[in-house]
Amino acid sequence: MKVPGIPFKQGRNAYDDRDGQKFGIAIHATDNTATAEAEASYATRRTDGVGSHFYVDGDSVVQSLDTRSRAGHAGSSTGNENGISVEITGRVSASRQWWLANVAWDRLAEVLAVVCREYDIAPRRATVAEMKANPKVRAFYGHNDMRLAWGGTSHTDPGPNFPWDHLLDRVKRAMNGDEMELTDPIKLVTGKGVAYSSPTTTVAGVLSSTNYYVLQTRNSVLAELADARVREEAILAAVTGGSQAKVLEAIQAQGEQTRRQLAEQAATEAARDAELRALVEQGQDGTLDATEVLRRMGELLATAGQGQARE
Repeated sequence: MKVPGIPFKQGRNAYDDRDGQKFGIAIHATDNTATAEAEASYATRRTDGVGSHFYVDGDSVVQSLDTRSRAGHAGSSTGNENGISVEITGRVSASRQWWLANVAWDRLAEVLAVVCREYDIAPRRATVAEMKANPKVRAFYGHNDMRLAWGGTSHTDPGPNFPWDHLLDRVKRAMNGDEMELTDPIKLVTGKGVAYSSPTTTVAGVLSSTNYYVLQTRNSVLAELADARVREEAILAAVTGGSQAKVLEAIQAQGEQTRRQLAEQAATEAARDAELRALVEQGQDGTLDATEVLRRMGELLATAGQGQARE
């Protein structure tokens, strides 16, 4: 998975994941103060086999590997196979106050909320005992936790003062849609906050609108099928004394009409889905301003809702 709305710079060291699954989010510290962009750039050419899925600094998140890829980040095959790596730039010795002031927490939380939903990962930190007992525990853990549970490394990051409570709280809030205004996804694309006029447009609201649209489409299809069954039964009830062939012919004609309608609806939804994906890509590559991307996405969703109402 490539998380929409953040830059993607393909890292050199991407490997096949044997079972195609991920179970945890592994938090690392780079032990330097480079930018996320610099780390992602270095990842395109490093020859030591090391890589990470995400790099994070004080104002940005950059994705380096598709989450389905296996990254060399843990020092152990268990950690590499099962964990999605997040490298946050900062010293292992940094104070709690430094961490709180120098990480793009809102942006990181939004990204990790997407990852958690995709892989059913709980926003909590696993204990080393849990990790030893179950290497596929669905939770967060640090590089040091992986060292203690699975060996293979001497690294102790992200360090004793890393604010785990703050990170997990932000991810939980992002997953719940709490206090996440529409300026946050705009920052994911541009790095800058932009005011947006609609008082109801939050990240949760956009997601809810999208989910509502999907559910409405599904319900519309089910309703069409139910109506077709009712019409078929009505034909059977109305045709008395007619030949069986005529009854079957009438049912077949009605069924064909219903299938044509459903096929047309499916084609319309597929075209709209392609437009939405294209808009996300245009926002990522800078072809369109993030505000314009969101405006157009809103128009597409609104048009979809109007279409459902007419039907």
